[in-house]
Amino acid sequence: MADSKRITIVSPIIVLVSIALVASFLLAAVYQMTSPIIAQREADTRNAALKQVLPDASSFTKVDAELLPGVTEVFEADNGAGIVCSTNCKSTQGGEIAMMVGINAVGELNGISVISHNETAGIGDKVLQESYFKNFYGINNADAAEAVDVMSGATKTSLCVKETAAVALRQFAALGAGNMVNPSDFTFEEKLTNAISKLYPNSVSNLLDIELKPNVTHVFRVSDAQGYVVVIDYNNVKAAVSVSDDKSVGGVELLEGEANDALLAEIRTIAVNQFN
Repeated sequence: MADSKRITIVSPIIVLVSIALVASFLLAAVYQMTSPIIAQREADTRNAALKQVLPDASSFTKVDAELLPGVTEVFEADNGAGIVCSTNCKSTQGGEIAMMVGINAVGELNGISVISHNETAGIGDKVLQESYFKNFYGINNADAAEAVDVMSGATKTSLCVKETAAVALRQFAALGAGNMVNPSDFTFEEKLTNAISKLYPNSVSNLLDIELKPNVTHVFRVSDAQGYVVVIDYNNVKAAVSVSDDKSVGGVELLEGEANDALLAEIRTIAVNQFN
């Protein structure tokens, strides 16, 4: 009778232990199979975010260096195109605004993207948009970033963006540009890609197959920004010019050569005449 009771008590325990062992084995097997896939997806997502603010980069490597307060990670472009700083800044809601800031090879702020925030819709978050970020593009020192005007009605969030831009530029300076490539070493295609990203940050461009006017070598449609980039080769100068859908001319990025104000005016005219 005692043996029967002992078997009655022990049997469920053995069954439960067996189930637990099998479940643990299955979970471990599933983890081993899925963890590389999850890691790859996370890496792909991270690289997409990095390339959004530094599109000239081929790929990225995390930098093992002393980080300034506010910078959580730094990634260096493997082709020397610049760095991307992952940053956190205290927000008006008591949380943090996580951003990525791209600095190109010559130390100019190239792009800003927001990873997460807790700002009030229609108030603080109106600062966290490209329309405000573009005020920082091309800036190459922290003092200039801090001098950018705040946005009325969202002062604290504006200050957070300014602080983030400034600390990223300081981080670039702290790392030094020794491993960055000289802009003169860029190919024409790399210069063109960088110019388009400056004219229309974080946008997608497609080369158009259309009839080109004299001195026009390429026309790109920038779908996200509803505009065009016209590439000009004129009077020993190559330049990329932004033209909006209403055919008004915006910025000009020189690709090769030098141009005075008069020549720049001619280049702008050539660009808009592509659509006339």
